[in-house]
Amino acid sequence: MWNALGQAATVAQLVGADVGGLITMIIQAAIRAQQNKKECEQLARRVFTVGELLQHLDPEVLRRPEIRRPLAGLDDALREAHELVMACQDKSAVYRLVLAGRQAEKFRDVQSRIDSYLLLFPVISHLDVTRRLDRIYNILLPNDTVAGTSTSSLSMPQITVQDSQDAPNIDWKEPHEVQVFTFKELPVASNNFAPDKKIAQGGFSSVYKGRLRDGREVAIKRASHSSKQAVEEFKAEATILHSISHKHIVRLFGYCVPQEKRQLLPKFWKQSEKQGHLLVYDLIENRSLDIHLRSETSSSPVARSWKMRIEILLGVSRAIEHLQSYAERPMIHRDIKPSNILLDESWAPRLTDFGLALTWEGPDHEERVCGTLGYLAMEYGLTGILNPTIDIYSFGVVMLQVLTGKQAYLSEEEWEEMKRRGTRAEEKREVREEERDECEEDEETEERAAKQDLANFAVPLIEAGELWKVLDRRPAAEPMPRQLEAAELVAQAAVHCVSLDWMARPSISEVMATLETALELVRGDG
Repeated sequence: MWNALGQAATVAQLVGADVGGLITMIIQAAIRAQQNKKECEQLARRVFTVGELLQHLDPEVLRRPEIRRPLAGLDDALREAHELVMACQDKSAVYRLVLAGRQAEKFRDVQSRIDSYLLLFPVISHLDVTRRLDRIYNILLPNDTVAGTSTSSLSMPQITVQDSQDAPNIDWKEPHEVQVFTFKELPVASNNFAPDKKIAQGGFSSVYKGRLRDGREVAIKRASHSSKQAVEEFKAEATILHSISHKHIVRLFGYCVPQEKRQLLPKFWKQSEKQGHLLVYDLIENRSLDIHLRSETSSSPVARSWKMRIEILLGVSRAIEHLQSYAERPMIHRDIKPSNILLDESWAPRLTDFGLALTWEGPDHEERVCGTLGYLAMEYGLTGILNPTIDIYSFGVVMLQVLTGKQAYLSEEEWEEMKRRGTRAEEKREVREEERDECEEDEETEERAAKQDLANFAVPLIEAGELWKVLDRRPAAEPMPRQLEAAELVAQAAVHCVSLDWMARPSISEVMATLETALELVRGDG
């Protein structure tokens, strides 16, 4: 993370610690831990979240005294976390017996200290991050920005390659088997890119609804002519999607580049062009999975049906499997999340937004870190070294979102709602008073996890057999036994997908098999 983004020196100077180095050592030690492994992994997720959020802040903000003062002591907390995780390496039985109780107390103390820093970030980020969210909001989200819809403060910022020579090296291949449009055709189709035709806005492009002369409705993505990043993403999408044909991957219908430059490819990428570069896709009417998961009403069929949710997950897993196997070398998407999963007229998923995608070149393949906070695999976020399981990690977070109906990061309001729901569920179950007391103690511990990433919050509950505490109630207020069994299968698969150790993550074929089994259990649902 820090090496890839070049902020290590600045953060070390301002915070007083080699944050990147400490976080890396904590995560590596947690993976190797032989004792208290779950506690070590939970602690590692917390410190990684600190790193994710801290590196996203502007260094100028970190220089402000009112910001630096609350962060004082972070270095000590991280060093103590490292010492604690290191103490959980392979030790003798006598050593474990003597220190077992003491370590449990230390874990609670250190996690509490780390959580206290996590609770600072909503305040700190209000000074810097929120003012930039509209500019970097997700692209290719049909209807997200229509009718005055504004960017949510819960939207996760995307870490993208900046305009530099370090952008991914993708050889340009002119698309074939797709239609080549002239620049005159597409403005006509979109009423000259009229504001009322705009259906999405991103940091490097805008998406417009258009109608071609033959009556077909399409989505037209217009790259920003002033940004090299926009050109790189255009280049990546056109290169990758022209050769892919899969029912769960968005179809590239056509493209347009300046006419006078076509014979000079790829030289035209080096020049600015007022006309911009355009990609044309099939129009996906039912918007993104993210919209339906965030919907507060139950009118969406996605909100009402476990069967449909699992079908969507299965479709996305098949898309990932295709990317990893259709070509000679695996393709890595690098930005799998609900807002990049569109739903067609039959509610089947279509994976989209391949601007960050690239071909995996092998174990030593390293790139600048790109993606969205909350979905980044830890080993990639820390080192920039790619492996195909980073998409599986991201998909694991998506699975948790589908199960819970929550965003990749929990807000305080979401936590309060989840806590109230858990209390109601306990009353209905008529548990004994002492069991309720134990649960209340658990809630006090979990409350400190508010504003942390969803994986950090949900995984311990799933591992403890308490999936019902976080399960979305919109599909069924009182799930049937087969629905609960299916949800448990999905939850266990998600836990394995977000494992800290990338070598312990399941293959996408194993995930597909689990989802197929879960789908059979809910086949009778509406």
